[in-house]
Amino acid sequence: MFGTNNERLKKQQEVPITAIISNPPYSVGQKNANDNNQNIHYPKLEEQIEKTYVAESTSNLSKSSYDSYIKAFRWASDRIGKQGVIGFVTNGSYLDSNSTDGLRASLYKEFNHLYIYNLRGNQRTQGEESRKEGGKIFGSGSRAPIAISILIKDNSNKHELLYWDIGDYLSRKEKLSIIKKNGSIGKMDWGVLKPDQYNDWINLRDPNYQNYPCIAGEKDSPFLSNAVGISTNRDIWVSGFSKKAVLANTQKLINNYNVELKKNGGKGKKSDMRDPSKIKWTRGLDNKFKKEEKLSFNSQNIRLEMYRPFVKKWLMYDKAVVEMPGQYYEKWGNSNCAIYTTGRSINRPFSAFITNIYPDIQLEMNGQGFIRYNNQVSTELIPNKDNVNELFAQKYKIKKEDIFPFIYALLNSPDYQKYYANDLKKDLARIPNVIPKEEYIKIGKKLINLHLNYEKVPVYDKVTIAKTGNDYKVTKMRIDKKFKDRSVIIFNNDITISDIPKKAYQYIVNGKSAIEWIIDQYRIKADKKSGIVDDPNEYSDDPKYIFNLLLRIINVSVQTVDLINQLPPLAIEK
Repeated sequence: MFGTNNERLKKQQEVPITAIISNPPYSVGQKNANDNNQNIHYPKLEEQIEKTYVAESTSNLSKSSYDSYIKAFRWASDRIGKQGVIGFVTNGSYLDSNSTDGLRASLYKEFNHLYIYNLRGNQRTQGEESRKEGGKIFGSGSRAPIAISILIKDNSNKHELLYWDIGDYLSRKEKLSIIKKNGSIGKMDWGVLKPDQYNDWINLRDPNYQNYPCIAGEKDSPFLSNAVGISTNRDIWVSGFSKKAVLANTQKLINNYNVELKKNGGKGKKSDMRDPSKIKWTRGLDNKFKKEEKLSFNSQNIRLEMYRPFVKKWLMYDKAVVEMPGQYYEKWGNSNCAIYTTGRSINRPFSAFITNIYPDIQLEMNGQGFIRYNNQVSTELIPNKDNVNELFAQKYKIKKEDIFPFIYALLNSPDYQKYYANDLKKDLARIPNVIPKEEYIKIGKKLINLHLNYEKVPVYDKVTIAKTGNDYKVTKMRIDKKFKDRSVIIFNNDITISDIPKKAYQYIVNGKSAIEWIIDQYRIKADKKSGIVDDPNEYSDDPKYIFNLLLRIINVSVQTVDLINQLPPLAIEK
C-alpha cells in the first residue's frame, strides 16, 4: 500500500487548500524528564518559525515559539498560501505574552483580517485575578486561557485586527451560552485594535516607562546585577520542611543514581530507567549520566530557603542535585538580603518581597532577585562588594544606603503597581524619579524590618480562638466558606480562629494574600510519584510554631497594609 498511499499524499499536497479549522494541541515540551516523551521535531517547520516568529521577536524567550499550537499556526499559514481562512481554537496566552510578540507581529503582517475572540479562563493566575478570568472552557482538563482566532488572507493591502473580550467573572456555562448566542463573527460588534511599537495587542504599556532606568543591568540602574531564583526541578527530593527528611531523600536519590550509573552508564546515552520513586531525572542529570559523572553526597550543603512568601524550607543546595542553582551559590554569604520580584512574562500581578535567605524561583512567579551584596565571603580584609549603584544614587540625589529601602517601598506602592501593571507583567521593573523620597525611604525601612523579622512579630491578639483540645499539628488548614468575609480559619480539628480582619487579606504577594500562602503551604503533602511526604509539623521543635506563624502573618499583613497606604501618591519629578 505504501506506493499507492504516497501517490495519494502527493496529489493531496498539490491541491489548493483555502480553509483550515482546528483545535491544535498545546504543549511546549514534556513536563517531566521521567516521562521520556518529548515533542516531535519538524525541522523545516521550525526553520520557518525561526525566520518569522522568532526573527520578529524582541524577547529572548523563544522556547514557547515552538509550542505545538504555534507550530500549527505556522504550518496552516503557509499551507493556505496567499488566500484562505484559518479558524483555530487555541491557548490564548499568545495574545499577551512577552515571548510571543514575534508571533503577533507575523500574524498581523501575513493576514488581512484577524478576528480574535478572547474567552479568558486562565487558571494559572491567583486569587481575584483567577476569579475574574472565569470558568475554564474545556472544564477541569484545561488551565490555560482560550482564544478563537479567525484569520483571513484576501491578498489585499488592508490589515485589520478585530477583537472581542468575553468579559470578567463568567462561568464556563455562561461563556458557552454567549458563544452560542453570537453564532457568527458577522453578528458581533468587534472592537478595532492597533498593534503598538512592542507588537502588543492588549494591555498596552506606558510609552514613558522605558525612559526610566531598569532596576538592574543598565549604567544608571539602582542595582548592578540581578539573579534569577533557585530552580531545583526536583523540589520534593531536595527541598522540604524536615531537615532530616531532605538529607535522607537527597542521599537516596544520589545512591540510586550511582547504582544506575554503575549498572548502565558509559554508553554516552541517558538511562532508560525512569522510575520516579528512585530518581527525578532532568536534562542536567541526564547529561551527567551521559558523561559518566558519579555524584557525591555532602550534608554540609543544606541551607534554609524562602520557598514561598513567609514559608521557610530546608534546601540541599548542591550543584549535583539542583538543576539551576543560580548566582546565589557564589554571591550570597552569611549577611545578605535581596529584594525579590515577579519576573518577566508573568500572569500574576507584580509584587515584591524581601528575604535574607536563599530564594526559590517561585517565591515570586519566575522571580528575579536584586542582592544587596555581591560576594559570598566578607571579612575585614575582604569587605562586602556592593551591588548598589553609586551612579543611580547621584542621579536621583539619594544616599547610597537609602537605595534599598527606597526601591522596596516604591515596588510595594499600590499606585506604582496599578499604573505600570501592564509593563511590570512583561519586563523587569523600571524606577521613575518619584518624590518625596524621604517618605518612601522611611516607610521602606519599616517594611524591610517587618518582613525580614516576621517570625519575631507579636501574634495578632484581636482574633477569637476556639479550642476543643490542645493539638497544634496541621493536616490542611482551610478558610471556612460559610463566612464570605474569610474571617474564620479552621486550623485543625481542635482549633478554629475567628474575627480575622478583612484588611489582613489585602496584603497580596505573588498573586494571593500572605495569609493564604500560609494556609496553602503549611499542610501535609504526599507526592504520588516519589512516595515522599512533606510534613510542615516537622519544621520546628516548637509545637505551636505554625499556629503562631499564622497569627503573626495576620499581624504582619495588617501592618503592611497600613504602611503602604501611607506612601505618597505617585508623583514623578520631571
